[in-house]
Amino acid sequence: MAIETEQVVAQALRGQLPLKGLPGVSIQNVREQPEQPFDISFEILSGPNRILVLGEIKSAFSPRSLEEIGPWIRRLKSLRRDVAVAVIAPLLSPQAQAFCVENGIDFLDLAGNIFINVPGKFTLQRTGMRARGEFGTPSASARLVNVFSGRFSRVLRVLLEQPRPWTVTEIARELAAESTRFAERYPGAGVDFKISQGSISKAVAGLEEQLAVRRRRTAVIVPEPGRLLEQWADKYKERYRWRLRSSFQTGNPFGSELAAIASGVSPLIQGPYAFSGAMATTGDAPFIDIDVVDVFVLGGAASAAGLRELKSQASSGPPLRVITPYDAGIFMYAREAGGAPIVSPVQAYLDLYARGGRDLKQAEYLLNNIIQPQWRSA
Repeated sequence: MAIETEQVVAQALRGQLPLKGLPGVSIQNVREQPEQPFDISFEILSGPNRILVLGEIKSAFSPRSLEEIGPWIRRLKSLRRDVAVAVIAPLLSPQAQAFCVENGIDFLDLAGNIFINVPGKFTLQRTGMRARGEFGTPSASARLVNVFSGRFSRVLRVLLEQPRPWTVTEIARELAAESTRFAERYPGAGVDFKISQGSISKAVAGLEEQLAVRRRRTAVIVPEPGRLLEQWADKYKERYRWRLRSSFQTGNPFGSELAAIASGVSPLIQGPYAFSGAMATTGDAPFIDIDVVDVFVLGGAASAAGLRELKSQASSGPPLRVITPYDAGIFMYAREAGGAPIVSPVQAYLDLYARGGRDLKQAEYLLNNIIQPQWRSA
């Protein structure tokens, strides 16, 4: 597999594929196995500049693997200041690219993402390029579980609710405890947040590869919970907007107060539900104007069919938007405000961030004034 990857990369370099769309820049003199310990070398030409690039090729680089080889690359660059030492893969994740830029590691992938920096001589940077054709096949690193989606994201919720050292067993117990708490509130809902310890281990391994968690003996810790939450929010934004396609809006004859709306909709919803977005933060950050009331309903449209009848009634408050959650985990750590069920501050932050615009300010306020103080006191 390694030899095959090296051959694919060499062919792509000779075909100028990574530089597609960059006028005046070209690759020449591609040599495989040019010198130990490098897999490939080539020259990048741009105007009068000619830069030799020595490359380390792998099918994938994660932030964790980059952290391991970073000191070696930086040492080589300090010894050969006129040469770029780059990591090369068919596709580098946005997280891997960001790590390279932050830590001064040159890189190039076949989608066209590139960062070559020889101080005082040459700089070429382009990121945000998406995989195309055969290079869109998930790499070994990408085949790690997606901890930002589905049931695996429940592990994130535990870690971000209380950013302290957690073992896999403790996370499993916390999921079981949260399931019990939810069942006591909704006896017939049949919601279970538990996942297997094997799945928890896979989620932790995925986070570790992205340097989102660190090992401390048998436990893991989140060194930068704010950064992890923001990374999740960036991923969640796409999922949130996709879920909106299957949502529906209806009238609101109950007014603008959370308690009044909850009192009005509760008889019309079968099963668990919770308010999110701006409405869920009115008690913590009441300065925003609410243009729509987001309601997560377990079971979606079928469980909230009674709300559709409100369309025929005159509205006295912002419209209601009923959203089917992508995973029951969005109800984890839900709480009550004035008798109304609202999602956790972390979930509210994700939804506000996903909406963007002025709601971003509300998300920042929630993070700075509610979530981070909770982290400090945990």
